[in-house]
Amino acid sequence: MNLADTLRGLWRRWYIVIPGLILAVLVALAAWQTIAPDYQRSGTQLLLPGTASIPVAGNPYLYLGGLSQASDVLITAMSSDLEQNSLLAGHAGARITIVRDPLTSGPQILTTVAARSDVEAGEILDAAIIRTTQMLDSLQDVDGITAGNRIGIKSITVDNQSTLIQKTRVLGVAGATLLVLLLTLIVAGLVEGLSTRKRRRRSSDSAIPELNDEESPVHDDVVVLPPGNGSARRVPARSLTRQRRALRRNW
Repeated sequence: MNLADTLRGLWRRWYIVIPGLILAVLVALAAWQTIAPDYQRSGTQLLLPGTASIPVAGNPYLYLGGLSQASDVLITAMSSDLEQNSLLAGHAGARITIVRDPLTSGPQILTTVAARSDVEAGEILDAAIIRTTQMLDSLQDVDGITAGNRIGIKSITVDNQSTLIQKTRVLGVAGATLLVLLLTLIVAGLVEGLSTRKRRRRSSDSAIPELNDEESPVHDDVVVLPPGNGSARRVPARSLTRQRRALRRNW
């Protein structure tokens, strides 16, 4: 079946296709209203070396080497389930990721928050930045690091307004709409296929003449020559009639 035949078949089943299209539009609108967008905020923090490792009047930004390992340890601690669950408690559907900032080679930590509202995103981000500072101090307290050798942390950027992310909503609407359209096409195709099959069967039945006992004499014989055999044999007409009826039913 080519494209033209498919389109003609769908046109013949307009009473299925049109309601399916209307239902798809309604489902898309309902999904758009139901699925909330994400509000995303992010903040970056930079690790700084201890004062003991910086010369007098030295620039701390020139001595960031070697702090990348420390930032990885801090990120690992903040990415634990305990810390994540604590930060997201009371914020259903919110997500948080803490990674090394891929745009820089220094010990810079990027925290990204996605929530159902702008207020929630701001609250979670602020709590995460505070908790990251506390976690760094806690790790150094455990090891008894002296004040001059302690690594510091500084906030570089913190978003004060969320970015609206529609990806989840768009994917949900597209998925629901495609599902309804697919079901519509399947139903229309099944109905069209059954209808076509019935038409072909009726055409085949009309092409085979109806035989009955009156049309085929019971006592007359016919001669049949089997393939590859030169001798003829006589077959009763009633037997031939039964064979024709069986052929018609199988057809």
